[in-house]
Amino acid sequence: MTGEAASPPARTLGAYELLRPLARGGMADIYLARLARRGGSGPLERHVAIKVLDEARAAEPEARAMFLDEARVCALLDHENIASVLDVAVTRDGQHFLAMEYVHGVDLRKLLCAAARARYAVPFGTSLAIVAAAAAGLEYAHRKCGPDGTPLRLVHRDVSLSNIMVGHDGAVKVVDFGIASTTLQTVHTSPGVVRGKASYMSPEQCIGEQVDHRTDVFALGIVLYELTTGSRCFQGTTDFDRMLAVVRSDYIPPSRIVADYPHDLEHVVRTALANDPAQRYASAAAMIDALDRIVRSRSWTGGVAAIARMMHEVFGTVAKPWEAVPPAPVPEPTARQAPSWWRASLVRGEAHVPTLRATRFARGTHVDGIVDDELCDDEAPTRGRRPLPRRSSAPVHAA
Repeated sequence: MTGEAASPPARTLGAYELLRPLARGGMADIYLARLARRGGSGPLERHVAIKVLDEARAAEPEARAMFLDEARVCALLDHENIASVLDVAVTRDGQHFLAMEYVHGVDLRKLLCAAARARYAVPFGTSLAIVAAAAAGLEYAHRKCGPDGTPLRLVHRDVSLSNIMVGHDGAVKVVDFGIASTTLQTVHTSPGVVRGKASYMSPEQCIGEQVDHRTDVFALGIVLYELTTGSRCFQGTTDFDRMLAVVRSDYIPPSRIVADYPHDLEHVVRTALANDPAQRYASAAAMIDALDRIVRSRSWTGGVAAIARMMHEVFGTVAKPWEAVPPAPVPEPTARQAPSWWRASLVRGEAHVPTLRATRFARGTHVDGIVDDELCDDEAPTRGRRPLPRRSSAPVHAA
């Protein structure tokens, strides 16, 4: 969800006071809100994020059902790497909304844009820590059962840079289960209908086949690729072009973009992005194990502390929206500049920061940077697209 939301629909929504807009999505707007309650020693305040179903979409029975499906599913999820849903309600005038945990931070797309503009390269170890944390949240969701013990068979189906939040405190949260597939959902995707973002869908998602948790593993592979290279994985000028690139496994190997890209990390990316689900990691947990082995073998620094340090280096000290303390200005980068226009060799005792390779690609080939407008344009979800035909062409990602 990107862009500024429209003006709040009302000053209050149920028991919540809307403070300011945070983001606008295809189906809903997000607002910062405050819940004030009376305690034994005075009023108690809690700040939350309110997701309000768009008024026009609220008139559609399917949209309302999907919104309530999301609330029903998220209410069952309780994990440190998933943003919690605290409340769901429908006002007397028919406004549907969710009250969610407020994450004081940014999504990965905004993080990479800010890092690029600051000429800061996210260390490999920190990138792997972020992806592993998101994978932990998804592994929990994949294995979650309902109150009666029946597996939810939950598939997020919309894992992307914009749906992984990173807090200034180093927390990582998966958000937006709006198009998740579960056994609890009341709205089922019709055959041939595609839901998701074109650049982050799995091959089976693109061609309208049944999906399982390995679709989310594929999307995690894309996120890992883009975090560690600063470039789009599956490129194209239209949704169809991007989906075709996914189906054909048409992506530039990371080692052709980043000069010192570790071979074992490239193997993880290649495995996660396998065209055949059976050739991918069998679970998000298996992908976490592979990432942990790399971090240990290379003695990289990871974890919450490393993520929080990176956020401070990119953004400086950022006050929470309701705090009066003004944020400190983002410091000028002090690292040695890399040959690329946006990468820097930031060495903080790790010496594991990627630098772009000066590579001559084949004619017609281009590498879209994270700060390109095309990446932002691609954040709009694809809904209702017909599936792509199967292609017999061999993958072209091999070096």
